[in-house]
Amino acid sequence: MGQAGVLLDRDGTIIVDHGYVGTVDRVEFIEGAIEAIAELNRAGIPVAVVTNQSGVARGLYGIEDVQQVHKHMIAELARQGAHIDLWLFCPYHPDGTVESFARISADRKPAAGMALAAAETLDLDLSASWVVGDSSTDIGLARSVGACPVHIGTPDTAQPDVTSFPDLTAAVGFILEQHAADAGNGNRRPRFPAHRFDRADAYGGEYVTELSRAFATVDLAQLDRAAEILLAAHERDAAVFACGNGGSASIANHLQCDHVKGVRVGTDLTTRVFSLSTNVELFSAIANDIGYDAVFEYQLQSQAREGDVLIAISSSGRSPNIVRALEWANANGLSTIALTGFEGEPSRSLATVSIHVDTRNYGVIEDAHQACMHLLAQYVRQSRMAETEVAAHVF
Repeated sequence: MGQAGVLLDRDGTIIVDHGYVGTVDRVEFIEGAIEAIAELNRAGIPVAVVTNQSGVARGLYGIEDVQQVHKHMIAELARQGAHIDLWLFCPYHPDGTVESFARISADRKPAAGMALAAAETLDLDLSASWVVGDSSTDIGLARSVGACPVHIGTPDTAQPDVTSFPDLTAAVGFILEQHAADAGNGNRRPRFPAHRFDRADAYGGEYVTELSRAFATVDLAQLDRAAEILLAAHERDAAVFACGNGGSASIANHLQCDHVKGVRVGTDLTTRVFSLSTNVELFSAIANDIGYDAVFEYQLQSQAREGDVLIAISSSGRSPNIVRALEWANANGLSTIALTGFEGEPSRSLATVSIHVDTRNYGVIEDAHQACMHLLAQYVRQSRMAETEVAAHVF
């Protein structure tokens, strides 16, 4: 599985924030910052820089200037035995004056883009990683990917759960203590597959074993709560909405079929269940005109009402359109159910009920989610049938 890493902000964390630092002569390292990075290097913890550089969009400097600043920083770090494993920056801002960079970007903190790119490149487990910075956008980035936020500067009383330190040196000391403690726990979940297989039957056997192990991590009490919410919604004629991306979209669509068609067979229920992933005309119009992050939230704003239910399906739990849908639903009186895998955050914490599959294999997660979808629909159906009727029907 992925390893723990550190995502560092640049200005105000590593170098002094003089405001739009776009030239080498304005680079001033904060005292102790280079040695702190070297400490992370010596501990074998991957380090990435993730920095918003809206000065590019505002026309204050160019992409090449940012790269020159980073080349200078690389040289200075190397002189003192430190290095950064990955440099990432976002040059976009919706209020920019340079047309090619004047737009919303999924890479701009607190959006998750740069963190996800770092995780893919460095093989990071973001739930075991830290985001360090001096801004609320850094805290927001950490929350968006389920990482631990570490704040540099005066503690924010509005966010008492976020640990603050006066500088990077103190922050790295805290991280190294946590890293050592985590390493001693030995609770890392296994990766599947962990090696190459030469036969499909052998792979199949291991796949089934991993699926069984992963499904055993599902909290059955959460399934019971989800069933209660769905049955109560059907009984009061509330609407149930489902959404997901990719393979999760197919589960959302299948869920609509199982409840609208399947649940009616042999019962008195006429359910109102809708997949927000299925109408390609509406879906693509919203994505094109407003943004992909809004494709589910926008539909809910028009169709959902207080007392309805949202089922959000996301293997990672961090898809921005899923997170926005859950946040809107929570704010507008809907009950929410999340089906997640991997670390599952932030969707896992946002939902009223969280059905979480603890594995890092997309196929296994989606298979488990599909099973949960089927068993919930079948449970709701049989609960509205007479005892003698259950065995007489095919499920």
